[in-house]
Amino acid sequence: MTTFQINLFKGHPIIKDGENIMLIDTGAPSTIHFANNLFFCSDNFSCTTNYMGLTVQKISEMLGTEITTLIGADILSNFKVLLDYKNEVVVFSKDETHSLSNEISILSFMGIPIIELIVDNQILKFFLDTGAKLSYLDSKLTSQHTSIGIEEDFYPGVGKFETKCYEILTNFGSKEFQVKYGNLPNLLQMTLMLGGTNGIIGVDFFNNFKVCLDIKNGKIKYE
Repeated sequence: MTTFQINLFKGHPIIKDGENIMLIDTGAPSTIHFANNLFFCSDNFSCTTNYMGLTVQKISEMLGTEITTLIGADILSNFKVLLDYKNEVVVFSKDETHSLSNEISILSFMGIPIIELIVDNQILKFFLDTGAKLSYLDSKLTSQHTSIGIEEDFYPGVGKFETKCYEILTNFGSKEFQVKYGNLPNLLQMTLMLGGTNGIIGVDFFNNFKVCLDIKNGKIKYE
């Protein structure tokens, strides 16, 4: 079991491991590193330096802070990952020992976890994305709400874009919480449809729940 302090940079969870500065990104299928090999938590992992034209240098520029590594679902799925934003820690373990009170089964697409949330009395599927400072919902679903303003965000492969934002009450388990949703550019919205999902849930989820993610076995525990 290895514990790291999280630096939540603009909502993005970043950890330091020796010389490596790592963005934890459950929304990315593949790890991107400055080299083809990564030694992490006593294991060696093969990784790419360029994923569909994306390098850690380009991600660093879009983030506004330097990283050496984007750690994606391919490596994260080797661990049970406890994400505790309230206490600013993340724990990687092979044998999870955290006594969280609730457990549900989850789906995944290309290793990216998918959870169900209730929005406007509808059960919807969301990619669970630690890399997302803003959550996203299909514009058909946000159209009945009033925009609270415009924010800039970025997405790998698309770059920076602006979106109208909406604050919408969302339910997970027995808890109702406020989520700030934007709308994705059309190309990314089509990607959501391919994954059979209605949106992306990001930092607002992790600010409200302590979560242990077990992608390989299709489970999350939370409280």
